[in-house]
Amino acid sequence: MPAIKDKMVSVLTVSLPRRRLLQDLATASLLLHARAAFAQAGAGSDEKRPREIRLAYQRGGILVIAQQQKALESFFEPRGTEVVWKLFSYSNPALEAVNVGSMDFSSSGNTPIIFAQAAGFDVQYAAAQRSGDGGEGIVVLPQSGIRHVGELKGKKVAVAKGTSAHYFLVAALQKAGLGYEDVTAVFLAPSDAPGALLRGDVSAWAVWDPYLALAQQKLGGRVIEALGPDIKSYNFIVVRRGFANEHPDALKEALAQLRPIGSWAQGHRDEIAQQLAEITGIELETQRLAAERANYAITPLTDDIIDSQQEVADLFFKLGLIPKTIRVRDAVWSWQA
Repeated sequence: MPAIKDKMVSVLTVSLPRRRLLQDLATASLLLHARAAFAQAGAGSDEKRPREIRLAYQRGGILVIAQQQKALESFFEPRGTEVVWKLFSYSNPALEAVNVGSMDFSSSGNTPIIFAQAAGFDVQYAAAQRSGDGGEGIVVLPQSGIRHVGELKGKKVAVAKGTSAHYFLVAALQKAGLGYEDVTAVFLAPSDAPGALLRGDVSAWAVWDPYLALAQQKLGGRVIEALGPDIKSYNFIVVRRGFANEHPDALKEALAQLRPIGSWAQGHRDEIAQQLAEITGIELETQRLAAERANYAITPLTDDIIDSQQEVADLFFKLGLIPKTIRVRDAVWSWQA
């Protein structure tokens, strides 16, 4: 928001005696100086206002849109808080940065924050987004002949460990009547999986947008299962617990700036695709496909969302993928805090 500048009130001099005019001008000058001093003292005396807010963003989602639109800068920088952005390839390294204190905010799929909580990371859920249908899936090359998830039995599937795609793979296998042990999960970052798929080192790749859209458009990939009514998921805005404790008002302010961006993005997908293409270097048609099936609206965490996350956490513990049981609700920051 642009700073609001004081406007001098014009003084009609023709009907005022000279002494009265001088008195009024002196009074006006004192008021202006007092107002400026008050504003300066207020800015300096607020010990809770952070000097900077550091956000880890990725190649898709609401944070990269906020980064491009400079909405947080417009709000925070006039108030003396610098906004710092850093690009990460996916949620897991971003959450590690939040945990060690080099970042304050990040986005996360449903799984990375569960792994983070199980590992004792200093992170909390701040807001939620329902994942868009089709924005995550399992893709195969057309020449593979694989058309159904059930045909993956005994095969290798690329997936980034501890990501939302990891959960999606487990859920898709269950839906097809298979267990996680019926496939061999090959843990690869999104940058490494396409090569493995093309070489035949793996038969399928579980991944999210925009990488899923890239696989479809650049590799001719066929999606054999995707997010939808049968398999739902959530994304989250994640905050460093220490930041939330020290600067709850700034956290509320940041979420207040993000919510209208999410609402705006829901109805401006072509513009979002254009912005993301410019930011990420990923071609417009790929970003358009990803934007069409994304959900950008953010909300507080409801009991239903928390229960859904708890089911994911319990499943990963049952499979031995996290070392202990966790209580998701313990890591939820309250918007009323």
